[in-house]
Amino acid sequence: MTSPEHERRYGEMEAAAEGARRARARRQPLILIGLVNALVLGTGVTASIDLRRLQTPGGTALRWTQAAVFGDCDDYLAYSVPDSTTADERSPSELCRDLRASTEQARADSVRIGLQLGRVLPQPYGVEVEIVLSRSGTPVPLAMRLVQVDGHWRVVRNELTCASVGCA
Repeated sequence: MTSPEHERRYGEMEAAAEGARRARARRQPLILIGLVNALVLGTGVTASIDLRRLQTPGGTALRWTQAAVFGDCDDYLAYSVPDSTTADERSPSELCRDLRASTEQARADSVRIGLQLGRVLPQPYGVEVEIVLSRSGTPVPLAMRLVQVDGHWRVVRNELTCASVGCA
């Protein structure tokens, strides 16, 4: 049995709980907006760091090596230039097809592959970058030549680079 006293207390508790629910409902959109802003800020900082890294010879060499090892044709072509003495008669689509075919095993075994930047050595023509490529824990030193093209560093696809990394 309920008495008028119990009903009054129950009504008071429900009114107090309703006020707390309304306050929580007002805070939830503000919390969501704050979280979204934090994520946007974090993404922007990460992107700016990555873009600055690509302005360095070492960053460009790492990005291109990753593309060459895993078959990312867009980065492979964007961050490299062919050697002027080497003539490649293939179209970009043929080159991409060959790159994807030659890197199929690396994409399947990507967990066991690592890249580490070594020395960046200034040279008269540009820079030479050393990278260590690890496959299943076995380190393989790579060497590549980079030149500046329109103010951006680019890997030169020549005999030195293709012998160490493998070109499509």
